[in-house]
Amino acid sequence: MGKKKKIPFIHQLKTLENLEQKIDLLIQEHRKREGSHLGVVFRTVIEPNSPTLYEPGHHGKGGIQQGVRECDYKLSPADPNWVLASDEHGLSFSASMRHAVDTIKFLGKFQKKGTHVNCAYWILENSESIPKDMAFVQDPDNPEHYLLTITKDMPISDLVRKLQWISQHMTVMNDLTLEAYKDA
Repeated sequence: MGKKKKIPFIHQLKTLENLEQKIDLLIQEHRKREGSHLGVVFRTVIEPNSPTLYEPGHHGKGGIQQGVRECDYKLSPADPNWVLASDEHGLSFSASMRHAVDTIKFLGKFQKKGTHVNCAYWILENSESIPKDMAFVQDPDNPEHYLLTITKDMPISDLVRKLQWISQHMTVMNDLTLEAYKDA
């Protein structure tokens, strides 16, 4: 019988999970506001990426255009400088802390050991806090998962500006920095 490996990521997540109750209250409070059914949404942030855009070489598999992953948004096959509207493509967001923690655990397993993984949140005061020609679409298979989609075809430069604006309105929980591990 071999010695059981200690997985540091799980112990570091304890801090994040202990906040679950407080964050759930925050979510409930913001969902009560008129015009905001989501209230608070969460995203996993893997350094050196921002909450909404990716750095070359740190975006996973597939292509990247101006920080936008080709698997997140539907790029035009005729002109990759254009993004096509789609209810099935967009940035992934978690609508609950439980889903956010599960996503962090899942994505943390695929990172190089020592990579910092954080959670970011965005408080949506009302539907006007979402940029024009964008919308949250609920995943039909998971009510706690949403995609931030585009509702109108647009140049990728417009999408990048909108995603930068969103990133500026998100708060990264830097004090909860988690270190990725390799589960091997």
